[in-house]
Amino acid sequence: MRARSGHIKFDKKVTWKNLVSAFRPLFMKFLEETQQLPEDMESLDVLIEENLRDLRNNRKPEGYNREGAMRMIFPISSQVEFYVYGRGKALEVARVTEALSRVLQKYRLKHSIEWDQLRHLPDKKE
Repeated sequence: MRARSGHIKFDKKVTWKNLVSAFRPLFMKFLEETQQLPEDMESLDVLIEENLRDLRNNRKPEGYNREGAMRMIFPISSQVEFYVYGRGKALEVARVTEALSRVLQKYRLKHSIEWDQLRHLPDKKE
């Protein structure tokens, strides 16, 4: 499957707090699958802890919005959701999204996957 973005949308009963136990394995899987693991593991621990702090307070986390081949974005939304966005190979986005879905299944977090749901930027002509 080719996709520019893979959107994971959680069941209405899932809150940000419900993601606390799954977040570290989910985040690590994302970094491993996208080959974006930093050499400095201390900075990684800080980034994970910042995201976990938000989740523990039932708030939307930052995710991974750094320069790189792929990003894990938690959009401003009334729903609990995130998406993987890739600027490179479209096939990689689908593979990574499916891998993250499997992690969430292990933690019994009900969700669905949608593809290419990003809205077009208003200044771009279609």
